[in-house]
Amino acid sequence: MILQVAALKKGEGQFLVYNAEVLLSSLEAGFSDGEHSPFKISLEAAYLSGRVIIKGTWEVHIVGECSRCLEETPYTVKENFYEEFTHLQGCGEPGEGLAREDVKEGDIFTFKGDLLNLAEYLRQSLLMAQPLKVLCRDECKGLCVVCGKNKNKEQCECAEASIDPRWAMLQEIKKKG
Repeated sequence: MILQVAALKKGEGQFLVYNAEVLLSSLEAGFSDGEHSPFKISLEAAYLSGRVIIKGTWEVHIVGECSRCLEETPYTVKENFYEEFTHLQGCGEPGEGLAREDVKEGDIFTFKGDLLNLAEYLRQSLLMAQPLKVLCRDECKGLCVVCGKNKNKEQCECAEASIDPRWAMLQEIKKKG
């Protein structure tokens, strides 16, 4: 998604509304477009004192792998955001896009030229918002540790795993208590 800074400068201090759908493959975040919905973005942007301020939400429906049973499962990632981008005027070629600069106070997004390309910002935001664990459902039973069968679909005849000998003493203490 690319914002034209000249349009924002005309109404300095006023927020303009943008809605877009971006293909996940264009963000180069490791997702293909086949199984996933487009990346839906709704934002407001304003130019104020040499900065572009954006705020809004994005949402995407993704098909991933359940962490317990390894079955494909759809899930939704949604995020609210507020970010400021410092406009480095008079530097570089028009439309150079987005860079990130580290300073003592924190990370500052900067850009050069007349175009603000949000692709890298959106890619990073998507990757940071990914859940640590994707589950097909909260009560997913997962895979049998012995035979590997999906316990959600069929019950296996495997014996329960014996207790690790290093923890056996704790089991005896628990029985006495």
